[in-house]
Amino acid sequence: MSRKEKVLISACLVGENVKYNGKNNKLSNLKELGDKFELIPFCPEVEGGLPTPRPPAEIVSFNPLKLINKEQKDVTKYFLKGAKKCLKLCREQNIKKAILKANSPSCGRDFVYDGTFSGKLTKGKGVTADLLEKNGIEVFCEKTLLSE
Repeated sequence: MSRKEKVLISACLVGENVKYNGKNNKLSNLKELGDKFELIPFCPEVEGGLPTPRPPAEIVSFNPLKLINKEQKDVTKYFLKGAKKCLKLCREQNIKKAILKANSPSCGRDFVYDGTFSGKLTKGKGVTADLLEKNGIEVFCEKTLLSE
C-alpha cells in the first residue's frame, strides 16, 4: 500500500473553529480530499499568536509589509511568525503542496482584502501563501483545490 501524499490545509477548511469570528470554513468535499491525501491542518494566524475570535485583519501595505486589524492595531508580527512556523512544518514533514483559504490575509493565493475593511478584494497574496510559494511549495486555494 502506497502512502498518501501529505498536503498542508488551512485548519478552518477542515472544520476547526479558528477563523477571526470563531467559526470555520469546512469544505463539503473534505472526505474525498482525505481519501486522496494525508491532510495536515494548520492555522498560521492562531500559530502566530492571535486569539480566536479576534478582530479581522487586512494587509494595508505589501512593501513594507503591514497588516492592521479593524481596531487599527498593527498585527504584522503575528502573521509573519505564523507564516514562518508554517514553512518550518512543511519542511519538517516534507510537504510540497498546500490548500489555503482564499482571500485571507494569511492564506489568500490570488486575492486579499484591500486594507479598507470594505469587503473589496485586490490582487495579492497572503503572508503565508507568499512565503510558501517563495520556498517552492505549490499553493492552491479551496476554490481550485488540486485541479489546476
